[in-house]
Amino acid sequence: MELPNLSIKAPIFPLNTDAIDTWATNVTYRRLKITNFDDAVVPKPCSDDGKYCKCAENILAEDIHSTFTVGMSLGSVPPSTHHHCIRNVVMRNIVMDYPIKGIYIKPNPGTHGDGIIENILYENIHMNTPIWWAIWIGPQQ
Repeated sequence: MELPNLSIKAPIFPLNTDAIDTWATNVTYRRLKITNFDDAVVPKPCSDDGKYCKCAENILAEDIHSTFTVGMSLGSVPPSTHHHCIRNVVMRNIVMDYPIKGIYIKPNPGTHGDGIIENILYENIHMNTPIWWAIWIGPQQ
């Protein structure tokens, strides 16, 4: 694969274009190709009312090829009096070409309640030429 000459200094691409947002339990995403300039696959905490789920959990994303994405993300997870959580997530067999961020985990600050991210496995992840950071753990930017 021939690499292009990249000189991106600031985000000049469309943001807030997540490919797959997941507020759910017991979900599998398999054999996908994604190009979108934002999160490729991103589990997020369920709604505060808990109507559809209490915790985003038991999520599998595998055999995914992404290009120019913000990668395989989690969150954002701010504290909530309704218990925000993401757990039991497996992301495996992932190839990322020119990820803006490859693995992006987004805990957000707050003072009321809790926000939990637990039992997460990233396995067999390949990144070709990360643009910003291969791994970023910190508040949503």
